[in-house]
Amino acid sequence: MKQKLYILLFSLFAGVLSVQAASMAQADSAYIAGNYQQAAQQYQTLIDNGMQGVDLYYNAGNAYFRMGKIADAIIQYERALRLDATHADAKHNLAFAQAMTVDKIDPVGTIFLVNWWKACYRLASADTWAYASVGLFLLCLVCITVFVFGKSIAWRKTGFSIAIVALLFTIITALCASSRNAEVTDTSVAIIYVPTVTTKS
Repeated sequence: MKQKLYILLFSLFAGVLSVQAASMAQADSAYIAGNYQQAAQQYQTLIDNGMQGVDLYYNAGNAYFRMGKIADAIIQYERALRLDATHADAKHNLAFAQAMTVDKIDPVGTIFLVNWWKACYRLASADTWAYASVGLFLLCLVCITVFVFGKSIAWRKTGFSIAIVALLFTIITALCASSRNAEVTDTSVAIIYVPTVTTKS
């Protein structure tokens, strides 16, 4: 009975993936054909249905940009960069789209250490940092075991030294994972669509 249930769930999951892949291919074809409105609608449908991906957001941004919907394009480029901060084309297109906005608002500057930390944790995804942290923690445990149960002084010293270094890097990679995840899930910024907005300072 459980096996049939697993097969059914796997079939449904595979079916959803194949439908999403087909829809993505249709949207890509519409974009290549110059039908940007249809492509944007299909990309947006995929996004609304919970699909995520750097290429999906980047392609949606391009379709919106071609239609002259600069705010929508900026949103999609920023979503792509949240998943992959090193995506050069998305960075370039985002800068180009931001240059076309009516109000040029310069972001508040940050100190060197903040920029350096952001550059560090953006080198990988939150999942990659988390896997690295778990791996380093396991290495730390192995080295502690060698330190406690090692028969020679040399083995015990080596185990202790590597355990300290592994623990240090476990903490650093865990912080990178946390920072990267916080950045990806941050909802404190917004893109304004209306021509004028009243704000309070």
